[in-house]
Amino acid sequence: MPPRHPRENGTDPGNGNGDIVPGSGFHDVIPEEFSSQIIEEAAQQSVVLRLGNTVPMGTRITHMPVPRAFPNAGWSSVPYGARKPYTDMALGLETMTAEEVAAVTAIPDAMVDDTDINLWAWVRPRLAEAIAIAIDNAVLFGLDAPATFPDGGVSAHAVEATVGDDVVATINDAMGQVEDQGLAVTGSAADLGVRSVLRGVRDQSGALLLGAAQTDSGSIDTLYGVPVAYDPFPRAGDADFFTGAWDNLIIGVRQDIRFQLDSSGVLVDEDGRVVVSAFQDNVTLLKVWARFACVIIDPVTQREPDGATPFAKAELVEEHPRRARGRSSRSQPRQQQPQQRQEQKAPATA
Repeated sequence: MPPRHPRENGTDPGNGNGDIVPGSGFHDVIPEEFSSQIIEEAAQQSVVLRLGNTVPMGTRITHMPVPRAFPNAGWSSVPYGARKPYTDMALGLETMTAEEVAAVTAIPDAMVDDTDINLWAWVRPRLAEAIAIAIDNAVLFGLDAPATFPDGGVSAHAVEATVGDDVVATINDAMGQVEDQGLAVTGSAADLGVRSVLRGVRDQSGALLLGAAQTDSGSIDTLYGVPVAYDPFPRAGDADFFTGAWDNLIIGVRQDIRFQLDSSGVLVDEDGRVVVSAFQDNVTLLKVWARFACVIIDPVTQREPDGATPFAKAELVEEHPRRARGRSSRSQPRQQQPQQRQEQKAPATA
C-alpha cells in the first residue's frame, strides 16, 4: 500500500513546482464531496434550517422584494364598461447580508495516520452540530448574532402567548395569536425539555397532541398537525416554544459549508497568544466555514395591512430543565428523581 502522505516517500506535497502548500498532504483524508453531508446534517439538527425558508444567494448582499400593501379587489357597479377599482401593490426591499459562521479544530496526526479510525465519521457530526447550534442561537435568540441579523432574533419578533390552565391551552393560544393575524401556522420549534410535558397529552377530543407524519425524507414529529422541531435551547433564552408562519423567516445560503486542512498553521486566542502549533504539536488544523443571511418579514395580510407578526412564543415548562434542573439535579439522590419527574408531568395531565 502506498504511503498516505507524499512527504513519507519524498514526493512533492505542494503544487508541483517544489512549493509547499500547507495542508496539501491531507486532502485525501476528507473527500470534498462529503462537504454536502455537513450542510445536510446541520439542516437536520438545526430547527431554523428545518422550518425556515432557505433561499440561495448569488452575491453577499441580496435585495429581496416584499409586498408593503395588501391588494384589494372590488365589484364593478354596472355590467359593462365600468371603471375597474384600483388597488395599491407597493413593494419594498429587504436586504440580506451573508455572514460567515466558522469553526477551527485541531486533529492529532495519530488519528489522521491511523487507518483504523474513520476520521470523517468522527468529526463530521460534531462540526454539523456546532454549526447548527450557532445558527439556531443567532436566529432564534440573537445570541452572538451578526449585526445584519434581526435584532433579538425570532424571540424579539414574536407575540407573547397567554399562559393557559395547562400546556394544551397555552399552545393553542400561541398558535391562535398567529392565526388571528391572517397567517397559517406552518410549524413549531421547542426546547428538547418540552417533550417531557407533551408526551401522553391529549386534547379535548382525546387525540394525542403529539403525532408523526411521513414525508419523502422520513417521519417527522407533528404538533396539532404541523411539524415540530426540537433542539436544546440555550440557557439565556427567554422562551422554550415558538410557533408561527416560518415561511416568513428567510435564511439565505451564500456558500455551503466548506473545509480546509492545514498541517503547518497555528491557532491563536483573542490576545494573540499561540494556542496550537500544528507543526510543533503534530496536529492537523481543520477549518470549516459557511455563509448565511437572515431576514424576518412582517407580511401584510387582510387583517394586518401594516404588517403581521408571524411568530408567537411561550414558556411551556414552569420550571424549565435548563433553568431549574441544570447540573444540580444530578447530585440529588436517585430516589428523589421519580417525584421530580411526576411534578414535571403534572401540567400535562391537568
